[in-house]
Amino acid sequence: MWRKYSYISIDRFFLSINFAKIFKATVMNLKTIMAGLCLFGLWAGNFPANNPRTMNMIQKTNDVPHGYEHIELRGDLMLNAGPTAIEAGVSDDAIYVQFNQNFGTVTVTVYNPYGLTIYSGVVNTAIQQLLVIPVSLNDEGIYTIVLENATGYADGDFEKQP
Repeated sequence: MWRKYSYISIDRFFLSINFAKIFKATVMNLKTIMAGLCLFGLWAGNFPANNPRTMNMIQKTNDVPHGYEHIELRGDLMLNAGPTAIEAGVSDDAIYVQFNQNFGTVTVTVYNPYGLTIYSGVVNTAIQQLLVIPVSLNDEGIYTIVLENATGYADGDFEKQP
């Protein structure tokens, strides 16, 4: 008794495989994986900044950096958050602002003694807690720093003496 075997050639084997279907399924799987990774990144991207349990681990310092003169801030932003929520200081070549709480997006503006803007910038306090503004305070007189966000403002004056 003889068995009849059917042999398939290698050419026919590769012709029988639908590579287009396999490629399409692989691409769809990769798209699904990438979409999942993107959604996870959006969910976890700012996790330390938005999680109250890890807020205290984010860069916070209550000490004024060496060589800076303290700027007394006032305004409803400070009243609602507390007196040490934002700290500011000035030296001969820079102004620093330390955000000890998350205030969201804050616009920071510095005016010279003539009321002209010498600095204006936006900072996301959920990500950046320390802002150092390099400035040259050439004119003598009283400078003003203004901090504004969606819920209020704070401002303070500092003097450049001869």
